[in-house]
Amino acid sequence: MRLGLYLTLVVLFFAGVVCLRRGYRRWEVSGRSMMPALEPGDWLIVERVRRGGRPVRPGDIVLAGDPREQARTLVKRVVRIDEDGLAWLEGDNPAESTDSRHFGAVGVDEILGRVRWRYWPPRRVGRLA
Repeated sequence: MRLGLYLTLVVLFFAGVVCLRRGYRRWEVSGRSMMPALEPGDWLIVERVRRGGRPVRPGDIVLAGDPREQARTLVKRVVRIDEDGLAWLEGDNPAESTDSRHFGAVGVDEILGRVRWRYWPPRRVGRLA
């Protein structure tokens, strides 16, 4: 039991350090649209998308602004990017996902970050990109 608590504290500490030092942010998954890849309660480290950095590619899991509700942020997978710079985003669980099938493609400039790692819960820790 002590080892589990210790491991948890170490993981949380390093997740915080990475976020502060490298332009990353932490994000908690709250919906079921990306199951089984992501589950509600998963905590993620998300790399901010920057000009001149690695471009977003099909297959990436990203955070993007909801085009219907600006205060809402979505976690989706990039399916394709067309020549006009529009990204088609879909959830891995279509029955639970509101995505580009409902609101159309979004501009790549609406993509806020690329999901890199899951750091919580401990049984699901790992790199995602």
